Amino acid sequence: MKAMKRIVIVCAVAIVASSAFAQLSAENREWAKSAVQYIMTPQEQQAWNQVKTDAEAKAFQDLFWARRDPSAGTPVNEYRAAFEQMAAYADEHFGEGRRKGSLTDRGRVLFLLGPPSHVERSGAGAVAMPGAAGSAAVTSDQPAPTQVWVYEAGKSPVLGDTPLRVTFTDQFSNNTWSLQRGGGVDLADLTHRNLAITVINPNLTEVPRATVPMTEHQAALPSLAPTPAAAGIGAYKTESLKNAVESFKTAKSNRYKTADVTYTELVSPLGEPFVPLQLYVPKSAGLTAEQVTTFFGTIEDASGNPVNIFEEPATLSTSNGDLYFDKSLTNLKAGTYRAILGLSDQAGAPVVMTSTALEIKGLSKDETSISRLVLASDVHQTDTAAVAGAPYAFGRVKIVPKGDHVFSNKDEITYFIEVVNPGIDEATNSPKLQVKLELVGTGTKGKPGRTISAPISDATPLPLTGAPGAGQYAIMASIPLGDMKTPLPPADYTMRVKVFDQVKKQSWTVEQPLKLVNGPATAPAAATTTSK
Repeated sequence: MKAMKRIVIVCAVAIVASSAFAQLSAENREWAKSAVQYIMTPQEQQAWNQVKTDAEAKAFQDLFWARRDPSAGTPVNEYRAAFEQMAAYADEHFGEGRRKGSLTDRGRVLFLLGPPSHVERSGAGAVAMPGAAGSAAVTSDQPAPTQVWVYEAGKSPVLGDTPLRVTFTDQFSNNTWSLQRGGGVDLADLTHRNLAITVINPNLTEVPRATVPMTEHQAALPSLAPTPAAAGIGAYKTESLKNAVESFKTAKSNRYKTADVTYTELVSPLGEPFVPLQLYVPKSAGLTAEQVTTFFGTIEDASGNPVNIFEEPATLSTSNGDLYFDKSLTNLKAGTYRAILGLSDQAGAPVVMTSTALEIKGLSKDETSISRLVLASDVHQTDTAAVAGAPYAFGRVKIVPKGDHVFSNKDEITYFIEVVNPGIDEATNSPKLQVKLELVGTGTKGKPGRTISAPISDATPLPLTGAPGAGQYAIMASIPLGDMKTPLPPADYTMRVKVFDQVKKQSWTVEQPLKLVNGPATAPAAATTTSK
């Protein structure tokens, strides 16, 4: 229990700490905090956190831009040139006090969608846009100045033929323009679509040599994003993997090694909802991390239409002898989905396949809600702080959910819940949350199982935004089963956690089935990874 308290303290500190790049120059330390953060994939963000030297940073950055180069092998990377042009424009025109214009809401939308068709305004403060038709005066009863960026059909590659109106409001008339959510503006979805059409060489492992001389045409700066190559949901590159997924949908039995899928719903410190998803392969499957090179699969909505298609390099991690692969999904709205997921080997042959239903209720930073209950026996510190929205990672604390939910009756089980937008006590500027734990035995032969119940106690919510006040909070604690005088008998149980919000007078109950087996406690060892 003392060890768990130390981890919780570290977690609270790590949420607000920056990654330590002691050997990097100041320029490279700040690189990932610039506007490139808007166009980095979660995998790239994690890889950047492992960079230690300026030489490694340069290699990473060169490959980063090469993956987005629409004319690989030529001296000019048109995408990079256009991006840097947009960054310079945003810094010049969108600055808000000490905040660089490229890091404002308007700057982010510019990078994701490009310049709008035209800008409408009420009040003062709108600026002309590069490539836009100018600004039109619009009468409005709104008390605060407002800008509406109008994207007509076909104006933005990310939107395609879908028009969009993006509204920014200067609420306090201090030249701080905030994006107004709603009306079809879903930043997480727009980011996902942007990545799908701009990362055009995702499997590139080295920078191509320039083999074509520069021409006057190549030197000209194009629009921010290249022409979309797909609908934004991803695509298979290997026909055999696509066929394996289609066959698996109708197969009566699984001829591959199986895996467990664990997921939850969270809201990042930036206020964006995402779904961490984990593919968990127990050591009984007999696989090693080196055997697997690719993660692939499809997520379909209730009508059978694909909303995600995956085929990407996979780096598996180990946890107490088991293997897992995890990633964050940002485009799943409320609804029911079916996921068909797999892992393939170096020859491109599937070795693991599984199917599961995903029930997404849709969390929002503006509504009070709670995540699913996550259970783990592996919670450890990492060398660097994770980026916002990384799967099951919070600052320098990594939680590895036990995908099969099988624990030893001597394990220390850690439970994790995220509470979104709880009530805030005015006196402390923090939530007032209480929890009640129950471990309910399933029982056999018609007899009720053993139930262990703890009294209601005050929780210590950790602010995932790094500071007290409104936002997202984590509740994390451990149950040291090994400290019990009489070990719990092996059986099926249900972990039930009741959370009470004393300020908003709300309560929730979340639960998760699990199985206890006889055995020694799981050794607390940090996970390792194998790079591909």
